[in-house]
Parts: sequence; C-alpha cells; structure tokens
Amino acid sequence: MEPRQTNCPSLWTSFDGRCYKYIGTQATWARAELQCVSQGGNLVSIHSRAEEDFVKLLIKLSDPAEGITWIGLSDIYEQGRWVWSDGCAAKYFFWNQGEPNNQGGEDCVQQLGKWNDSVHTLPSVCASRTTCP
Repeated sequence: MEPRQTNCPSLWTSFDGRCYKYIGTQATWARAELQCVSQGGNLVSIHSRAEEDFVKLLIKLSDPAEGITWIGLSDIYEQGRWVWSDGCAAKYFFWNQGEPNNQGGEDCVQQLGKWNDSVHTLPSVCASRTTCP
C-alpha cells in the first residue's frame, strides 16, 4: 500500500476516497481537533482494518519513530460512550489489551500500534470529512 496524493490538497495523502494529513505539532486532543477543523477536516475516524493499516503507514512515513498520535475517538461527552469527532458512529475498535481503562480520567484516544485512552499532548492525524459508513 503506497500513499498517493491524488485529488487532495498539498501535503495531504489520499486513501479510499478520503484525504489524510499527519500533523507533527504536539497538542492536546481538543487543540489537535481544532487544528484539523481549521484545515477542513477532523481528527481521523477509523472504520476498518485497511484504514487502520493506512493510518499506521502514514504515521510511519511521517515519523520514523512511529510515535504516539491522536485519532478522533473520545468519550468526552459521556463516559464509556466512544464517538468520533466527525460525528460518525464508532463501530470499529482496535484497543490495546486492558484498554480503555480511563486511568486518570482519560477521555481521548491515541494510536500506538493499537489504541489507548490518554490525556497527553501528541502529534495527530487529520482526515477530510466523510459520509459515515
């Protein structure tokens, strides 16, 4: 799977009809979401294993250390009810073992191989808006 920049703005990468962008700036989840919104998207919502693999590849190509990165999943509005920041229903999950655990009031999700709920400042991945699957 090779990322392409077809039909996407400069510095964005195309996959399966959507555009994605890695943002290397460290930010809280809320600030990262606002940054994505200001660029016409949201923090990435992931709906399949193929999309998960693509996002991992984008992170790897953008950050060779494959550091921890924000995705758009959170339960900030209702504890334990995970929703994507773009409004899509959360039907696909890729949690690390023992996650989510809400340790220390964690409401937002980071990607590091698999997913973990977290409260840090991290880089992020944005995606263009989509029709929810």
